[in-house]
Amino acid sequence: MNLSWLLPVTKGIPVLMYHKVWPGISDNFTITPENLQGHFAYLAAEGYNAISLQQYLNIINGRSAHPEKTMLLTFDDGYMTNLQYVYPLLLRYNWAATFFIIGESLEHETARGEPDTDQKMSFAELRQLDPTVAQLALHGYHHEHFDRLSLTEIQSVMQRSIAIFQDKRIPFVPALAYPYGARPKDKATCRAMKEWLKINGIEAAFRIGNRVSSVPAPDTYEIRRIDILGTDSVADLAIKLRKGKLKPF
Repeated sequence: MNLSWLLPVTKGIPVLMYHKVWPGISDNFTITPENLQGHFAYLAAEGYNAISLQQYLNIINGRSAHPEKTMLLTFDDGYMTNLQYVYPLLLRYNWAATFFIIGESLEHETARGEPDTDQKMSFAELRQLDPTVAQLALHGYHHEHFDRLSLTEIQSVMQRSIAIFQDKRIPFVPALAYPYGARPKDKATCRAMKEWLKINGIEAAFRIGNRVSSVPAPDTYEIRRIDILGTDSVADLAIKLRKGKLKPF
């Protein structure tokens, strides 16, 4: 029995984090097309609307009103199957989603990756996407652990990531998803990183955290996302939408 309706709704905007879509595989990072379609059907039936990343940034920064039943869909790493399975669903539901793209994938004109399940969209595939449907944003250059890098190294990663988007003339929203959700552990370094991001036009950065993101955002460089597993049922999704995680406390 699904008792998710008994849970109080946490105020804010749920930011859902997906990764890979692949037939016949359900694990922490991979969801089947059928299960993803089930998630989307449930969300639509519950009246949720998936907004663009720019709309989300406008809301959390107080530039726009916060409509009820608003959510942000995010897909990390830029897998080729996002084009095959996710994009058509977005068109069907008239929704938007954000694809956080690893910079090095833009070096190639055709999809690369071994095995096939790890293939990433190239700059040619990314150019096919309607930016009102799929917004692109930053996810490191080689999917680096930011908690293992110095401030100078983080700055270099970000500069290189921004540069390749600009070089390939691919529009992107100035936002970052920390690879692995990791930020510098040293507080001073973390503060300096956030200040550098702000000065260089990066409006927001996303971690994991498994909480519904607050509106307005107390720290736009610590936005929490809800990790949606490939094994999550619709009942699991219903609970996470309200609490951010399956455990009640």
